Amino acid sequence: MDSIDQLSDKQIIDRYKEERDTAYVGQLYHRYAHLIFGWCLRYLKNQTESEDAVMEIIEQLLQNLHKYEIKDFKNWLFLVTRNHCFARLRKKTEHLFDDISNLGEDTFMEKDEISPLTIEAREKALHEEIENLKGPQKECIVLFYFKKKTYKEIAEITDYDINKVKSHIQNGKRNLKIGLDRDGFSNLIEN
Repeated sequence: MDSIDQLSDKQIIDRYKEERDTAYVGQLYHRYAHLIFGWCLRYLKNQTESEDAVMEIIEQLLQNLHKYEIKDFKNWLFLVTRNHCFARLRKKTEHLFDDISNLGEDTFMEKDEISPLTIEAREKALHEEIENLKGPQKECIVLFYFKKKTYKEIAEITDYDINKVKSHIQNGKRNLKIGLDRDGFSNLIEN
C-alpha cells in the first residue's frame, strides 16, 4: 500500500470517498492550505478572515468531497475557494447596502427576487462609488464595513475623534447613496 503522501490527488479523493478517513483530507490540506490561504488573501485582503476561510473550506471538503466527481482537484479547489470568498464579500456588501438603504424610504423588491446579475451590477457600482469617496469617508467606510473595525478601533487607527469617525461613516453612506442615485442605481440600493 502506497504512503498517503505519495498518492495523487485523485487517489486521495477516491480513498476518502471509500473510507471516509479524514487523514486523506488532512493530506489535501497539507498540500493546498498555502494556496487556499493565498487565494483567500487575494480576495478578502485580510489575514484573519483568510485563515478563517481556509478552515471553513477544509470543513466543506470534509462534508462535501464525496458528492463530486472531480477531474482536476486544484482547479476545482480554486473555484470552491473563489466562490467561498465571493460569498463572504457579498455578505459584507449586503450589510453596507442595508445601511445605505435605511437612508431612503422606498423599497422596490424583496431580497430573494434579486437576480445574480443585478447583485453583481450593484456590487460593482457600490465598489466604484467607494473608490470615489474622499479620503476620511472612504477610509472609515472600508474599515467599518470591510475590515469589521469598531468606531473605537477606527479612531485609534486613524487618529480621528470617535465622533468624527461616526460622522465620516454617516456622510460616506449618504455620499454613496447620492452617487448610486446619480449613476442610475437608486433602485438597487433599496434591496
